[in-house]
Amino acid sequence: MLKTSVLLACLAFSTIAADGNYFQVLIREIDNPAGTLKNGQPCSNFGFLGAGCNTWMKAVATASGTNLSDINLPDAIQINKNMETRVSNLNFVVSDNYLDSVDAFTGFDLRVVLGTDSDCTNIIDDYIIHVSSNQEQGVYTYTNLRDGTLATTISIAWSTNIAPQSTTATPEPTTTGVPFTGSTAVPTTTPRPPVDCSEVVNVTSGVQTIYPDGTTPVSVYCDQTSYGTYTVIQSRGTIGQNISFDFPSVSNYSASFGNAGKGNNYWFGLENMHVLSGVKSYALQIDLCCGTKLIAKQIYHNFKIDTAANFYKMAATADISGVGLDYTSSGKDLAAQFSTFNDWHGKSKDSCDQFEFYDDAADIGPSVAYGGWWYGSCGNNLNGFLYPSRSGNCTVPLEVFDQNRMLGVNMRTTSVQGPGGYDVDLQSYDRVRMALFTFDSTTIDRTDSSFCS
Repeated sequence: MLKTSVLLACLAFSTIAADGNYFQVLIREIDNPAGTLKNGQPCSNFGFLGAGCNTWMKAVATASGTNLSDINLPDAIQINKNMETRVSNLNFVVSDNYLDSVDAFTGFDLRVVLGTDSDCTNIIDDYIIHVSSNQEQGVYTYTNLRDGTLATTISIAWSTNIAPQSTTATPEPTTTGVPFTGSTAVPTTTPRPPVDCSEVVNVTSGVQTIYPDGTTPVSVYCDQTSYGTYTVIQSRGTIGQNISFDFPSVSNYSASFGNAGKGNNYWFGLENMHVLSGVKSYALQIDLCCGTKLIAKQIYHNFKIDTAANFYKMAATADISGVGLDYTSSGKDLAAQFSTFNDWHGKSKDSCDQFEFYDDAADIGPSVAYGGWWYGSCGNNLNGFLYPSRSGNCTVPLEVFDQNRMLGVNMRTTSVQGPGGYDVDLQSYDRVRMALFTFDSTTIDRTDSSFCS
């Protein structure tokens, strides 16, 4: 009878007997950014909106040297149900229960099969990872290339109480059965991967790969200018897919989504913002465009995003007080926690004009909630509904608002209240971005409208 490793579908580590060997792999995250099967076919009819696959997973691990072809795959576990392209905080444990004859830890093998059904007949990916290591604990990220579509990425950790051989060095991780294309913790003798665009070697303006946490790749748009390099963490525009930015929970905004690019619709992810803002001292620049015209360039110093436990609270100091994120109603977006209408952590929802604006003359309202944001003042929302360009006019006519009750992509550029005494100003910009930088802000050309063109 073939040996079987057990996949423990649990959210905590199992208790290990003190007198027995153990080896476990923690599968932390699965990312299928293209939302496709292995053959490149989309999993969902709504792939054009960024929807991905509802995924089932089978996984086996061995630290005993057993050939994985001699190990039966366990029953599949469904790891998501809402068509997410990235499944974070997965925390599934895979154990090798056949360690009695193992007297030294030299590494392990892990096989992962991903599919869209419980039998995994519709394959998303299937690969074997071999990690050679004498470390009793570690973390590892592996990226598996797929022909004709984007790669998938898995993030894992491992733990064992099996001592290593004292004379065994730690070789580089390799793969069995497939070419190694992944990444792992960078040896101290080699340069670390770039955490932001300013560290990309020979960077040019365009989509680049950075590693905010040092290991996990994230695609961003880098803007190389004469005065420094920007890392774009949010952008809205009419280029590329007009994807939805409206999700029910703060957790839906923790990972990146959309397509990085100039004028594209893209979100870097709150968790990436938190990690990156803890690496260096960053300033934030917000560019607001109406057609090809630059409306405002707002700068904020010492930009920080807090942890998920604090709902990614934002902190920064405005270059010009009273406008943008520093606009004040009963609060400011600066120092606010991230919220959605259904997952609320902002000012009183009943007094938030992003959801309470009325066309008083026609008695039409209130405005419809759209998009998550740091709703401290409720005067801003760059994640709002994207109206199409209207020949350089970004005012939302009341007759347009009356039809769908959407306020749009808005950011305060004045410190006074808007029409009717509301905190919103009925401007919806058709190209915006949030970009981080570390260079001297006094060198910035405040009239530079190249992003808008």
